[in-house]
Amino acid sequence: MNIALYIARRYLFSSKSKNAVNSITAISVLGVAVGTLSLVVVLSVFNGFETLIKSMYQDVNSDFEVRSTTSKGFVLSADDFYSLQSLNNWLRIEKIYEEKVLLQVAEREQIAILKGVSLWPSDSILSIENHIFKGQSFREFPEQHWAIIGQSLAYNLSVSVNGIQDVLKVFVPNQNASSNSLSEHPFNERQFLVSGIFSVQSEYDASYVITDLETVQSFLEKQSHLTSLAFYVNETADLGETQEKLAAFFGTDFEVKNRFQQQEFLYKVLQTEKWAIFFILSFILLIATFTIVASVVMIVLEKRKDISSLWAMGTPVKTIQKIFFYEGLLITLFGGCLGLVLGVALSLAQQYYGIIQLGTQGSFIVNSYPVEVHLQDVILILATVVSIGILITIIPVRLLKKKFIQDS
Repeated sequence: MNIALYIARRYLFSSKSKNAVNSITAISVLGVAVGTLSLVVVLSVFNGFETLIKSMYQDVNSDFEVRSTTSKGFVLSADDFYSLQSLNNWLRIEKIYEEKVLLQVAEREQIAILKGVSLWPSDSILSIENHIFKGQSFREFPEQHWAIIGQSLAYNLSVSVNGIQDVLKVFVPNQNASSNSLSEHPFNERQFLVSGIFSVQSEYDASYVITDLETVQSFLEKQSHLTSLAFYVNETADLGETQEKLAAFFGTDFEVKNRFQQQEFLYKVLQTEKWAIFFILSFILLIATFTIVASVVMIVLEKRKDISSLWAMGTPVKTIQKIFFYEGLLITLFGGCLGLVLGVALSLAQQYYGIIQLGTQGSFIVNSYPVEVHLQDVILILATVVSIGILITIIPVRLLKKKFIQDS
């Protein structure tokens, strides 16, 4: 039996002769519990928002994207594409050409990105097609010059689906036109009809017009050229190995980015904010745990006779120190576990039942605050609380040796 731990447990749960000791101990437990609860809830909220943002970009970013680092476009031969198909068990591959264009509908104008897409296999579903809420995909029309458009872009241009009067005019600079020639048009123009409107992510919705790849290549006079390739893999695929294979296949003149690297800045900001808040709350918890020092010191003052008796009976100094070290550690653990249980319970209730709503006014992506509890966060918080408790409890224990045991 650990005698020091046994005595410390008896001291903690036995009634004290002074009400001040009970009050300070209760405040210590409450302070640790509230700090721990705050850490659990805040980190769970950040996890929820991170998952929400990832889901928003899930259909915008592919598993892997390949772009040239030496030029805007590149040409992929039939043999190269055949080799790519056999490189992995792909769900689908998207060949893409993008160009910034000027859109015009009647008197309304908007800068946007014209995106041409071709799929392999051809019967695959384009990821953005799952988010068409009005109309249908341009691929449903055998003839060319049909496109789908983002919701925000359609709103700004006042475009409707299948509206013959709402012809979408697309302009790009005519690179072959001479600057001194008045007969040559400075812009190339192509007209599209809107077959569908999609909504997936606000920034994407306000920027993209998507249509057939060959139509875009013909319009821009960039036959066979691509600006990027998008790859989608099975859930069981080894992402790291697949990225290495693609990088080896394309060489140093191309960059291969996974889903997170495509939005690297966004994910770095999310992680930076999360850990900044974690350290701030941990510092607040450290300040709150200083009440443990007061609690242990008060218990030491009350148990001076016990300390003298133990010292007279030959109890080692380290054992007496351990009694009050365990005392502070038990206060920390009791408050930390209480905070963890309450924090996890509140977070799980919000995660599964959505108790706190975002409100009925306005348009929100989700109805309630996104929360997600991660086991690794709970373990990290518990380790942090215990570490702070150990650090704080050392202070009164050293004071105990200098002021009480040696004087006895």
